[in-house]
Amino acid sequence: MNLDKILSNKIFQSFLIFSIFRAIYGFGIVLIAYFFTQKFDLSIYGSLPIFIFSIFISRYFYKKFKLRFNL
Repeated sequence: MNLDKILSNKIFQSFLIFSIFRAIYGFGIVLIAYFFTQKFDLSIYGSLPIFIFSIFISRYFYKKFKLRFNL
């Protein structure tokens, strides 16, 4: 079975977990940034630190997911 071989591939599993994680995490960060820009009346540049900080946090969370799922 080709599908079983693809699904059991560690690189494919890592890519799949990463894609799902980034989709959910990215949506959450956009909502948080929107909330802060609306609440504190910030410009688009005011949300930039939130996005920069989220880059480092997402790397940390993804490393934990890789350990958790043995990828």
